[in-house]
Amino acid sequence: MLSRRAFLRLALGATTTLALSPFLRRTHVSNRSQAQGVTPDLDINLTAGTDSVQILPSGAATTVWRYTATLNSGDAAKVETLPNSYLGPIIRMNQGERIRVTFANQLPGTEETSVHWHGLHVPDDMDGHPRYVIAPGETYLYEFPIINRAGSYWFHPHPHGRTGPQVYQGLAGLFIVHDPEEQAAGLPSGKYDLPLVIQDRTFDANNQLVYQNSTDGFFGDTILVNGIPNATLAVEADWYRLRLYNGSNARIYKLAWSDGTPLTVIGSDGGLLEYPVTYPYVTLAPAERVEVLVDFGRWSGQTITLRSLEFTGATPGGQNNTTLPNGAAFDVLSFTVAPRATPTPTANTTFLPFVTRANTPLSTIERYSLDDAINASSPRTFYLYRTFGTWTINGRTFELTAVANDENVQLNTLEVWEFISDVPNGAMGTNNSAHPMHIHGPLFQVLERIPPTDATQRANWETVKDGYVDDGWKDTILLMPGERVRLLIKFHDYTGLYLYHCHLLEHEDRGMMRNYRVS
Repeated sequence: MLSRRAFLRLALGATTTLALSPFLRRTHVSNRSQAQGVTPDLDINLTAGTDSVQILPSGAATTVWRYTATLNSGDAAKVETLPNSYLGPIIRMNQGERIRVTFANQLPGTEETSVHWHGLHVPDDMDGHPRYVIAPGETYLYEFPIINRAGSYWFHPHPHGRTGPQVYQGLAGLFIVHDPEEQAAGLPSGKYDLPLVIQDRTFDANNQLVYQNSTDGFFGDTILVNGIPNATLAVEADWYRLRLYNGSNARIYKLAWSDGTPLTVIGSDGGLLEYPVTYPYVTLAPAERVEVLVDFGRWSGQTITLRSLEFTGATPGGQNNTTLPNGAAFDVLSFTVAPRATPTPTANTTFLPFVTRANTPLSTIERYSLDDAINASSPRTFYLYRTFGTWTINGRTFELTAVANDENVQLNTLEVWEFISDVPNGAMGTNNSAHPMHIHGPLFQVLERIPPTDATQRANWETVKDGYVDDGWKDTILLMPGERVRLLIKFHDYTGLYLYHCHLLEHEDRGMMRNYRVS
């Protein structure tokens, strides 16, 4: 059993300062960053390289790729290290602050890479686009202001055709933003605020990672939380804020408490909801995040398990894993709850500010209006399907800098985008897979979902649809086969070339990604 200290221990002081190699061949410097001449609030070195981690309890250590960070200037408490984990650091910033990251690629061979700050709204040359990948031995300077609201964001590589294997090998880290509105809500903080990254991996007989770039997506047979298999976490009989991340390449989770207690959701991809909402379960697709508020006091002295429930229809047949297929039921993480201290308090002092304020909103969300969209009557439409064995968007695959005529948008305009998980009339292709669609750049709001019309697809959709967390701000949206989703997105702050793609990473790597340009 792992204590919370073992899960999240600040260990930055135990690391050594990165010495940039004299053999680094090129450093990208953003003209935007240098021209401003502003001292960042946090300045770090971030390295992608190889490491060896004891993931399984016995046998050999596992070779992984991981991000490591060292501090140049700023508050050391803004960078946390997860011990005994292949996951990268947790970076914590406040809205309005500025970060500078000198990124070094120390991956083996000729492995090019970049860093995408998933969910953060940043200039296009800071976004990790594949056109800005760097080779081993090179560095890239990322520098940008934090304009996002408080939320649970993350970062990962984004080279074309290699995102899946690089993330699977271990390259991922968390980026948590705080702001005054969140602080005023009085939510659990400190040791009561737990980021939990859920991933699936497969190991060979020598404890090494096994990966296959499958057309249908790769599904591991071992569930890890924060890089730890069969994880059990000791908690107090108190209120906690759980930040749940789906860090898997392809697996969808249908998360629920093992005793059927509803989940109280307080946040999604882009931060806090306006009010807490209860769900029987939460459907969490790759790259999606959800924040859950829980009083472990209800299970004082007991063990409660977060499970993934059974569902159907998300992945076609013939997937690589028959031991733990996508949609199977399994345990994710168990919490061993300490007995509540006696006498039982009438109000939990840890979480007193919020629980004593009835009908007080968690946050204020500016709601977009369909009436303000420039294409309200003719949404920009994207069909998601496979043709001739290749995953496509509107029949197109990724081209490094190409933008079609219908992929140009205008700065400071609000648009309706419609994703359709189906094949358009007259096209040759199939679609029998789920697609978590991610848009780089600004966050969006979900306007409506239109369920599948096919009876079988509709029945499959029914097994997950009550867990969609569509309220608030989103950057990734799940579509089941046959489903349509309409969303409202406003292009603001930055012009340039951004990506939109399926975040089932093997789909992305096999072409299901395109550029859009903000002018």
